[in-house]
Amino acid sequence: MMATLLADTFEAESTANRQRRHGELLWWMSYLAVVTTGLMIAAVAYVRSDQLYFGISLTCLVLLWATWIRFPRVGLGLTVGFALVGDLVTVSWFPFNKNLSSVESVMYFADSISISPLELTTVLGLGVAAYRNVAATGRPFRSSALNRPFLLFSVFLLLGLGLGLNRGGDTRAAIYEIRPLILLPLMYLLIVNVCTSRQDYRRMIWAAGTAIVIQSILSLVFLSTIERNTRDQLDSLNEHGSAISANLLLVMLVTSFTFRRSSGVLRTMLLVALGPIGFVYIIAERRAAIVALVAAMLLLAIVLFWRQRRTFWKVVPIAIVIALGYLGAFWNSQSSAGFPAQAVKAVIAPDQISLADQSSDQYRMIENFDLFATIRSAPLTGIGFGRPFLRPIPLPDISVFEFNQYVPHNSLLWIWTKLGFLGFATTLYLLARTIMLGAARLRPMPTGTDAVVAFGAMSFVVMYAIYLYLDIAWEPRNLILLALSMGLCTGPLDDEPRRDRLNPRAIA
Repeated sequence: MMATLLADTFEAESTANRQRRHGELLWWMSYLAVVTTGLMIAAVAYVRSDQLYFGISLTCLVLLWATWIRFPRVGLGLTVGFALVGDLVTVSWFPFNKNLSSVESVMYFADSISISPLELTTVLGLGVAAYRNVAATGRPFRSSALNRPFLLFSVFLLLGLGLGLNRGGDTRAAIYEIRPLILLPLMYLLIVNVCTSRQDYRRMIWAAGTAIVIQSILSLVFLSTIERNTRDQLDSLNEHGSAISANLLLVMLVTSFTFRRSSGVLRTMLLVALGPIGFVYIIAERRAAIVALVAAMLLLAIVLFWRQRRTFWKVVPIAIVIALGYLGAFWNSQSSAGFPAQAVKAVIAPDQISLADQSSDQYRMIENFDLFATIRSAPLTGIGFGRPFLRPIPLPDISVFEFNQYVPHNSLLWIWTKLGFLGFATTLYLLARTIMLGAARLRPMPTGTDAVVAFGAMSFVVMYAIYLYLDIAWEPRNLILLALSMGLCTGPLDDEPRRDRLNPRAIA
């Protein structure tokens, strides 16, 4: 008995000593990194004195990396936030998602450095997470329900890259196509190894929501700086996939008012955010985002019927009456206020939409025909990255988009053309498995803020899957938010009650 007690005491002291040494090592690594890089920044900023903001942006990046080393959760929150603030159109100067070779970026370094601060930060974050996990558990990464499927997905990505380049594909186009896709499994792995509790994910969602609001405000600032004639001729405002991120906050806003015991602070914050987000959302006029949002509202109705039957009967019939009244009032309106009605009409009565919308739909129909022809040419292996999809029916010229021959609007069928059937099936499995496990996690969860966040994550994956079929969606900003949602739905949570923990093998 005494020997066992002494052994336990000795083991506890050894563990405490290891943790103390581990903390001291991290502190000195951070200190040396800050001092060394500070000197480098000073030298580089002196050489680049003609770039006014280069030194400031580089300093911010180094501070982010130092934060990652010492406080990984804070580093992840800042990474998510910086990634979601960026937009190629409205904040073209923002450097985080752009290559260090992008001339318009305030962190332009050299033409030959085609890597972004986001990618560098992701690699650093994975290294920090692996080091901490090895020190704590002896394993570099935690087990998760999607680790193996994402590993298979990554294998298909590499095979698609090799196949495309081996068959004469354009290297620059291939890198452009595969880069955001590689980011998805890496960010998922990073997120599920840094976020270990519902509180961690809740904070990441707050960071993402804050960044979305900031981006909307920056978009409004950009809109105010352009001439009125140019503003009136805008077909859209932001990147193609920007509206889908706003959908997350819109869904959480509605959910917070229907789920019992939701935080009043959360409701107030989302209502305040609705101003800039809603304004930009209407100006952007992304019909695909409206269709995805309607699908999320239908999913919310199902969840209410499932969890809160009384709330369902109080809310859903009234919502249906209001929605039908709105559609009737704005069915033929071409104003901004009537845009959501036009998006719904494009689905249920496509022959009645405007000529401009019909032209857009016709382009997508021809594009889908060409994609199916490309799939039939290589159904099992795909054509690989860097090779343009076939065009048996020529498409109108949109050469303003450099890679229009490689990246179509239908981002889901595009996966089949590049990765073949098995790669396409793996992608569908990842999305379907996430939704299934997200529903399983939501089912026993008590109502409240955590339930609002969990439903928001699950609904985002549903909306993203719909958006993939309708518009260009494989962009770094969207993939960060998708990885975060997938992590919340499927990642291990240490503070989840044992009886509620996911058992992926038990869910067929």
